[in-house]
Amino acid sequence: MNRRIILIMLTMTMAANPFILQAQPSLPGPLSGKVIVLDPGHAVMDDNDRVINPGARARHGAWERDIALAVAEKMTPLLEAQGAKVYRTRTSDNPWRYGPSQPGDNRSRAILANVLHADAYIRLHCDWNRNRHFKGYTIYYFHWGSRGLAEAVDRAFAQAFPTHHDNGLHRRTFVSVTATMPTILVEMGVLTYKPEAKEFGNDTYQQQLAQALSSGVVDYFFKQH
Repeated sequence: MNRRIILIMLTMTMAANPFILQAQPSLPGPLSGKVIVLDPGHAVMDDNDRVINPGARARHGAWERDIALAVAEKMTPLLEAQGAKVYRTRTSDNPWRYGPSQPGDNRSRAILANVLHADAYIRLHCDWNRNRHFKGYTIYYFHWGSRGLAEAVDRAFAQAFPTHHDNGLHRRTFVSVTATMPTILVEMGVLTYKPEAKEFGNDTYQQQLAQALSSGVVDYFFKQH
């Protein structure tokens, strides 16, 4: 990508999302010195305040963008308590991002992770499927160096949610071809499957998701030593 375009996109990201530079100082712990970027997906508007990336929605229920953001905000103190510096691409104070297109916004999020020299980049999503019986969690990665992180989070989910269906690990380019660090996209469940859609709206369940994700991250870095 043209360097000038990258700088413009990054500047737009910084201007529209000033909170990204407000990570707490790292504490001693197994993640001490590690930088984690959490990317709660979707919630993008264009320059005319039109929603161009709303995310999926459970029927008469919660929006994917709100669930992803809630889980990311619950993950943050858990990871910080283990010593990590945590940045988020969205927060409850700044829940919307602005950009000319969905692909451009996705690239700018990954570029941000690169600029912050992140050690891991975790994209949070909820699945949607025309088959109302499709259920469970799915973890995606692209670069082979990301598979270890995907496996660690998959193990943590299997332990935390033994009754939920594991759809396995899948290698896909849509995770991010731009990010240079271990990167995964986690579909935490399926909004079109009623039992999981109901769980997503529960604060306790969101906390369990945050704990499972955080445990997977800790396990991944622990095994790097």
